[in-house]
Amino acid sequence: MKNLSHYEERVLDQLYGPLERKEPGKELRRVCKFYREVLEHEENGYIKEQFKVIINSQLNWHLQSMPQFYHSDRFKDHYNELSSIFAEENLDANEKDFIEEYIDSQKEIINKTFTYHIEALGYESLEVTQFTEKGFLDVFIRGSKKKIEFLKNKLYILNGSINEVIENNPYPLLFTSADTYSKFNEYTSKHIIDYYLDYSYLKKRLEHESLIHRVKDNEFMRILFEDMKLIKLQYYNDYRIKNKLSSLGKSSSANRENNFNNIFD
Repeated sequence: MKNLSHYEERVLDQLYGPLERKEPGKELRRVCKFYREVLEHEENGYIKEQFKVIINSQLNWHLQSMPQFYHSDRFKDHYNELSSIFAEENLDANEKDFIEEYIDSQKEIINKTFTYHIEALGYESLEVTQFTEKGFLDVFIRGSKKKIEFLKNKLYILNGSINEVIENNPYPLLFTSADTYSKFNEYTSKHIIDYYLDYSYLKKRLEHESLIHRVKDNEFMRILFEDMKLIKLQYYNDYRIKNKLSSLGKSSSANRENNFNNIFD
């Protein structure tokens, strides 16, 4: 552990603040004000690094309370409420406006162009994402992709194209989009040789990339056999003996990975 000088101990005590439980938004404002007052021209690298550690922790915690950063399932649960609030707060806005604006906000996360300012009472606000780690937004990206697919389907429905949605993606509880469904069909028509390992890799990779919704292996294989007619009875019976698919690591191969990337990327 680093041996601190008296100066470092004094500044860090002020930076860390009281030991009691802290509200993320309130703590961010306190720390940002302290930055403007004391740390903005600080040359001590260790103190600056400790400031960044606090910003990364508190900002991550704070953002999760904001609708823009809701977990995908939480966002879906609160969709109607958020859409109504948006319409009330924005003159002449409707549900489509909410969807389009929310999709734009998710693209900022995916493209890592998101920025966030914190008010520092008595000072200029501080843009805090400049202090975050390189992969800070990565934890939110998968959820953003899921929410965009959910909202695109909402737009189709609002545009009166519900029949088109169902026709292009007849399994919306499995595939997150019509595009994924189409590519899935292309992959299965070209690259299924060893039914067990090929479908194991395909399902696990699609889940890893958030291109299908989470379903149990048995339900996935039932859909392939009963609904989509992609598996012969003898293979389905063989699978039922195994009763689960192989993991992504165990079913992966250079050839399967290359085939997947060529179609889904």
